[in-house]
Amino acid sequence: MNIIAIGNQKGGTAKTTTAAAFGVLLARAGVPTHLVDMDPQASLTMAFGQSDPEGLLYRALSRREPLPVVEVAKNLTLSPSSIDLSRGETQFIAETGREYILQSTLNQTKLPESTTVILDCPPSLGVLSINCLTAANYLCVVIQPGGFELRTLVHLNETVSVLKQRTNPLLSIVGAVITNCHPRRSITEAVHAEVSRLYPVLGQVRADARLLYATTSGKVYHLTRSKALADYVYVVEKLMGKLPWLQNHLAA
Repeated sequence: MNIIAIGNQKGGTAKTTTAAAFGVLLARAGVPTHLVDMDPQASLTMAFGQSDPEGLLYRALSRREPLPVVEVAKNLTLSPSSIDLSRGETQFIAETGREYILQSTLNQTKLPESTTVILDCPPSLGVLSINCLTAANYLCVVIQPGGFELRTLVHLNETVSVLKQRTNPLLSIVGAVITNCHPRRSITEAVHAEVSRLYPVLGQVRADARLLYATTSGKVYHLTRSKALADYVYVVEKLMGKLPWLQNHLAA
């Protein structure tokens, strides 16, 4: 599978918004896309007006069964999450092969050929995030301007290095997205310069109330006009140019 994890162990970086925007824009470009909400807060699930009242995602991971798949739009499906998934952080840590649970369930999940899978990681580096990074081909880091945010990247880099040695030698960081940007603030350019020393910067996304409202109200797929969404169009085009399996869609 072609799998991209969207991550940062620090919360509040617009990681879920980025995962939602990637899903929407890839689907609109004709790319079969499947989103997996691996965060027990279920923000990505709510962004599309969905829910998981029976805890089906947690159940599938616990039993090593195919993931639940809900169609939310043309070319776009979702494995919704719920607070039940938080039980996995403590339950899975004691299980043999715990790093490969998500990989195993994804391999059993029936999705169209050439599907791009987007994993919304929790804001931590616990067992659920480790599962995402073990299953993924690529990690896209989401960061917002600020000194503390930069310091968290050191730990993230160390984790990726360890996982490449132990569980997923194919994992690589495709780049970073800098979110909640205010173009006139000098800290944005300072952070851009620092991040670019670590990863390719896929783009900067402006702070935008329209996208935030659409995400929190469950209407993200229907949003068409937004400064931030326009910025994400550029980011996704750059992402598609970096990933071989998406380049045909970019040309079209």
